Amino acid sequence: MRIPAVGPGQVCLGVALMVPEPLAGRLQRARACFGDPCAEVIPPHITLIPPTAVPQADLPGLADRIGALSAQFPGFSVRLRGVDTFRPVSPVVFAKVAEGFEQCQALAARLRSVVTDLEERFPYHPHVTLAQDAPEPSLNRAQYALDSLDETFTVGTVEVCLLESDAVWHSCRQFPLAASQTKAPSPITVAANHLEPA
Repeated sequence: MRIPAVGPGQVCLGVALMVPEPLAGRLQRARACFGDPCAEVIPPHITLIPPTAVPQADLPGLADRIGALSAQFPGFSVRLRGVDTFRPVSPVVFAKVAEGFEQCQALAARLRSVVTDLEERFPYHPHVTLAQDAPEPSLNRAQYALDSLDETFTVGTVEVCLLESDAVWHSCRQFPLAASQTKAPSPITVAANHLEPA
């Protein structure tokens, strides 16, 4: 995962669809077993806006715009089926989004319109990372060990996360999608030890 340089008065923002429990815990424990150095600090997710440095003063307005756009987008189902890799371009093994791919693309395009300084290194490809920056044999093992993966879950919220000084991504706002909007978005806090160790 590439983290942008964060200057004075800036924060590192990311926006994602989180994989729910109990699937998230299983994927995270597997990621740790494959030797991924970020396994315990990055919960399983589908990225919508990659790590981006934004002015801290702009954060409330950005979050409000993300929330407003999310509220107009219907909730949908995601099916993770099978495994693929971005190698040799990037040392990543990931779960393929077999259903919900187009919805992820459309939602990401909508939300990315609010970030003016977004740096996109690669074309957007919805996925859930299973191993990254691990030794090559571990990446090979991840690619084949989880090839039978076939799980479906409902996406109902968009999460705005910040990379804090403890090097852990913390969820700071959660916004419901249209089909699941039952209450106003509220601040939430994720403790640094929220993720289970391997």
